[in-house]
Amino acid sequence: MSHIICIDLGGTKAHVAQVSKSGLGQVYRHDVPRRGTKQEVNDFIEYLVESNMTRQSTGIAIGVPSAVRISDGHIIDTVNIPNWHDVSLKHNLMHRFCVETYVQNDANCFTLGEYYYGPHLPTDNLVGVTLGTGLGSGIVLNGALYTGRNGFAGEFGSFPYLDGIIEDYTSGQFFKRFATDGAKEAEKANLGDLKALNMFVQLGEHLGNALAHVLLAFDPDKIVLGGSVAHSFPLFSQSMFSTLKQRSHSALAEHVQVQPSRLQYAPLLGAYAGFTNQLIYSKELSDV
Repeated sequence: MSHIICIDLGGTKAHVAQVSKSGLGQVYRHDVPRRGTKQEVNDFIEYLVESNMTRQSTGIAIGVPSAVRISDGHIIDTVNIPNWHDVSLKHNLMHRFCVETYVQNDANCFTLGEYYYGPHLPTDNLVGVTLGTGLGSGIVLNGALYTGRNGFAGEFGSFPYLDGIIEDYTSGQFFKRFATDGAKEAEKANLGDLKALNMFVQLGEHLGNALAHVLLAFDPDKIVLGGSVAHSFPLFSQSMFSTLKQRSHSALAEHVQVQPSRLQYAPLLGAYAGFTNQLIYSKELSDV
């Protein structure tokens, strides 16, 4: 059966799998050379594709933690892979492997995965927020992914906040301020450590402030949280909801659903959905 090679490239790890109409094949995890040169990161991505390429591979779909020029799949800037920017990724992969290629922001892929495959009631307006090495977000409005003219729509993690930006206080970056990481603190918090518990209370307050901006800007039906930090949702949900109600209009906070993702490998599935939608759109244009 034909399949698409789908890649979820994160700031520290990458997942890759063959995806078809039947679903996900075996998923492989790799460490990302985030401090590598531009060429080393490009070589790493080509290795992921080549090691999964077969005669049944008909395309490549990749979600990247970067600002992407959607029109031609060009990587503009990547905060958490500092040397990887200004890369003609779609052109490079199509030239190297001679198959159709789809390049999209990783948070947009996560959001598409949740929209098409997540266990949700039908909804036309959904915001996906990834809380990992950094904070990313994607927006589905009226049933379609909204990326804006330049592909930057939804990057509220870069909004100014306190002495930095929102991402500094709502992702893995928050724990770095305390010289630790979210996994270690979650383990301590689940054992009753008061310092760790308070850390997650603070995280929830910061995230509640951030999501208040999302509600006021987009008024979605649902917000889905993904990424490694979202695994600790029970530890920060109470302070998050409390702050969200304080910072946004009561009508918005009472009706929006905010919940952690229950869909494994949503970005890979979303990359596949984006690739499929791209083919459909291209065919419609050619038929006009």
